[in-house]
Amino acid sequence: MWIRRDIGPAEALSSKIQAQGLSVEGLDWSPISKESALRLDSPFIEEEISKAIFQLDRDKAPGPNGFTIAVFQDCWDVIKEDLMRVFTEFHRSGIINQSTNASFIVLLPKKSLTKKISDFRPISLITSLYKIIAKVLSGRLRRVLHETIHSTQGAFVQGRQILDAVLIANEIVDERRRLGEEGVVFKIDFEKAYDHMKWDFLDQVLEKKGFSPRWRKWMSGCLSLASYAVLVNGSVKGWVKASRGLRQGDPLSPFLFTLVAYVLSRMLLRAEERNMLEGFRVGRNRTRVSHLQFADDTIFFSNTREEDLQTLKSLLLVFGHISGLKVNLDKSNIYGINLDQVHLSRLAEMLDCKASS
Repeated sequence: MWIRRDIGPAEALSSKIQAQGLSVEGLDWSPISKESALRLDSPFIEEEISKAIFQLDRDKAPGPNGFTIAVFQDCWDVIKEDLMRVFTEFHRSGIINQSTNASFIVLLPKKSLTKKISDFRPISLITSLYKIIAKVLSGRLRRVLHETIHSTQGAFVQGRQILDAVLIANEIVDERRRLGEEGVVFKIDFEKAYDHMKWDFLDQVLEKKGFSPRWRKWMSGCLSLASYAVLVNGSVKGWVKASRGLRQGDPLSPFLFTLVAYVLSRMLLRAEERNMLEGFRVGRNRTRVSHLQFADDTIFFSNTREEDLQTLKSLLLVFGHISGLKVNLDKSNIYGINLDQVHLSRLAEMLDCKASS
């Protein structure tokens, strides 16, 4: 039985997971090495803190405390001992005090005429001290991601370029067209990608990938201790605590998102291994490629069999259910290769997405 969006979500999704084995159990987690885990936990040193400070944009809008990064850069020799004490305490406790982890939310208009709240884009203004802590942590994390993130992800991994994924996708589509084989490219849109991520799922991913309890505690401190107030016409309106999601502007956010997106990639690769997804066969060796990821963008390559596309939709629903990263099918697009528009429209209707020529 195929899941429709109007079926009771818990029952339908649970049945689908059990019937086809689409859960995260038994995935290849590709954990980081024990040596890398130890390096992540090592005491902070003055050199890496200084490097992080001078890599940050000095004039970006400040958070609630009003200090820009320029203050830390210009006064580094004066404040470095105090900053070292802050990092030493964070290394020990994993706790960032409330004033340091506070953010202002500013609503920026997406277009000139704004009528609805959806016409605005929320941006977090983070304190400079938190940004420095997160920049140091993200620098450490960036150096180990290549050990644990699959080659289908082209962004935020050391040694990889986002342009690689664009070029590979272009070559894959060109070859399919040249061979005259039918196929579809499905580009998905995550619904408020950073806002909906479940923290408990992120922690599970970190644990499975070999990150230490100390590192996981640090990540929890960065995320769960954050508080927000909305800045309206220069006035602060209320303070609230977050219960999920990542902050736009937080140096850690793209790397943590990449770790969670890895799970979707592994679910797709396992479906390939079980011949539930075919993908495209490319190159002389007819290598199978089912998807590419670059940051929060994911594109899928599929034949036109309805069974394969139904499996793909199931995987996306399951992944959204467990991670919080739900796909906005209304804003997702399917593109046909050597396919007539009528057939493409039928497949788009089945996926509840848009058909694009």
